[in-house]
Parts: sequence; structure tokens; C-alpha cells
Amino acid sequence: MKKIIPLFFLALLAGSCQQEKEVLLHISNPLDLSRKDAIILLSKNAIQQWIQIPAGMVPLVTDQHGDPVPCQLDDVDNDGSWDEMFSLLDMGPLEEVTLHLTLVPEEQYPIFESRTNLRLGANEPGYPELKEAPRLEGITYHNHSRTGEVYQMEGPAWENDKVGFRNYLDQRNGMDIFGKLTSRMVLDSVGIATRQSYHEPDDWGMDVLKVGTSLGAGSIGYLYRDSIYRVGDRGSASFTSVFEGPLRSRFNLTYDPWFVEEREVRVLHQIEIVAGRHCYQSAVTISGSDGMFDLVTGMVNMKSDTLYSLDLNGQYTGFFTHDLQSEDTTLLAMALVVSSIDLVTSGETKEAGEGVTESYYTVLAAPDGQPVPYRFYALWEKEDPRWASLDEVKAFLKEEAERWAQSVTIEVEQ
Repeated sequence: MKKIIPLFFLALLAGSCQQEKEVLLHISNPLDLSRKDAIILLSKNAIQQWIQIPAGMVPLVTDQHGDPVPCQLDDVDNDGSWDEMFSLLDMGPLEEVTLHLTLVPEEQYPIFESRTNLRLGANEPGYPELKEAPRLEGITYHNHSRTGEVYQMEGPAWENDKVGFRNYLDQRNGMDIFGKLTSRMVLDSVGIATRQSYHEPDDWGMDVLKVGTSLGAGSIGYLYRDSIYRVGDRGSASFTSVFEGPLRSRFNLTYDPWFVEEREVRVLHQIEIVAGRHCYQSAVTISGSDGMFDLVTGMVNMKSDTLYSLDLNGQYTGFFTHDLQSEDTTLLAMALVVSSIDLVTSGETKEAGEGVTESYYTVLAAPDGQPVPYRFYALWEKEDPRWASLDEVKAFLKEEAERWAQSVTIEVEQ
């Protein structure tokens, strides 16, 4: 029996459990573009329709030679049991590949190369890693040295084999960029006393962005009565690690309660990084607003004088800068890719004063309780010389939008 199933709909399948020991997955790339690290995402519910999973056994994907394809099992709802199998596969233009979905004892699951990393360390002996932590209150751009005294790198940091980012876990709520010169995971040992400052060039790379009181590298705000406000100024917030794996990692920044005038709202900012990408992906959900304001995100412009806007494929729009804006005075492109349906407007903030400054911003419609996605890209010429070319950046973003818009498809053979 064969079923052709778009990847997006796999989690919606229902039916009786099968007794097969394995099933075949015929993976197709519908694009005439190569896909390095194409995403294969299967829900546990879907897999259980094709193959019975006994206690102590877990699914694994192998290729035609029987070699494991890199994958991981993720507990996305924090109930102690995995919910999704996530895998990455290199595919050529219009290529079709057959993989085997089998079961193996949980203790025999392969250990795959770590290509993503999530890190929030306490700034104390041994720098113990924290899975959850509160935002520091009463700390702004003018007294932020306290944050570095409490948290390694001033807050959570995340990376893959291409780029790294961090968030200031205080009321600045800024986003920053680590330019990387290595595919190794390095952030566990960055920002500790025995290493030089990450603001200086190192063998692994460096912090390449000056954020100040801007939106930095995709931090969030809101538009209310024609003014932009930073999410996080009024209320409390926290960090929670959702999962960390070799191929993707995810965490939440939760603002609850958070006040707009006298209205109490809740903001969930989910952030995920996937191996092989030059970006992180956000999904921001605002609950309790009754549509009274729109979501704002953007990027710092203190070293840039041009914001480029590009219709990428009719479905996504890109806003990006391309200037000598890295802290080492080299070329850095920063790009925000948003759904064209969500896009309301874009603009530029004031250069100085209170609140959000020195930023190019994008306004996105934020219906109450509905997640709003966007991606933030950082393309540093020292990581890849292609990023010194504006034309290369434009072409790359167009191809990325096509890959985002059209997932691989899966034909299941039982």
C-alpha cells in the first residue's frame, strides 16, 4: 500500500497500528534546487500508524546501505516522552531518495555529530548549565553589567555549524550575533573567565554586532498608538529550554504577565535553530491582546544607511542590510524574512532618545493567540566570502524562500 503525503500533513494522519518491522519512505524534492540538510519531520502519531513501537524501542532512519541518517527524537510538550522524529538529508534538484524507517533499542540509538547547541550558563564556578531561568528585572542598557555577573554571555546563546546568536536576559531583551569561523560547537566555553572576551577576534569567531538600544538581530517589540515599545519593559519574563539536539534546538522566552497600559497579556517567543542554516526561526504568540497592537521586529542600523526590501517568491518578503557593519569592520548582511500575508509595514526608528532606537523595523499582524513566524539571517563575509556580494545575498535569500515555501514530500510504502 502506498500513500503520497505532503510533509506538512504527516502529523494529521490517523488509522490503525501496523505490525511491519520497517516501512519505506520515498522522499522527493519538488524543487529544481539542491537542498542541503532538507528537513524530514515525522510525528510520533504518524509513525505509529505505519509501525507498532514496543516499549524500549525507538524509530531510526537508515539509507539504502543500512547506514543511519542523522536524526533525533524530541519531546516538544515536556511530558517526558518524545513527540517528533527530526532528520536532515542532502538532496539534489528534483531528486528522489528511498529511506528505511526501522526500530532499534533505545539504548543503541546512534550518537550523531552535534551541529546545534543551546547554552545558558550560570556565572559561578563551573558555569553550570541552566534549563530554565528568570529574566533579571530592573536592568536596562544603562546598568547591564549586572547581567554578565549572573549569566554567562548575559543570557541564553544558541548556535549551529554556521552562526551563533544570544539574547540579553534582562529588560533590554536584545538579540546579538556571533560570527563563526568553525563548524564546531563553541559557545559552552565562550564568555568564561579563562577565555578572552568574545568582543575580540578568536580562532572560533567573535561577537560581530553592536546592539545598543536597537532591535539588534530580530528582537521583538510592539506597535501601539503609532509608537514602538520593547517587549519586556513592563512585566516579568523567563527562559525555558524545550530541547537540545544534534540537528535542532529550541527554547522559549515567555513574558507572563506583561502589561500594556492596564491590560495583562502573555507573549511566548519560541526560538529554534537548525543545523546548516544561517538563521534562527521565531514564532511569536501574543495572547490576551484582542488585536490591540501589532508585532514589531527588526535589526540595528547604526552602521547601515540602506534597508533593502525584496519580494522573494510571492509568499515571503525579505528586508536586509549589507554593509561594513561587523564589529571588525568587515561585511555583514542581516536579513529578516517574513510571511507576506503577515506584513503590515516597515520603517526606521529615531536615532536617539528613550525606547527603541537606531533600528529598521517591520510590523507584522499578530492575531490574538496565533503564532507569527519569521526568520533572522546573519551572513558574515569571514564565514563565507559569498556574503561580500550583494547579488549573492539576494540570490541566496530567494532560494531560501523557495525551500521554506515547498517542503520535501514523502511517499510511505508499507
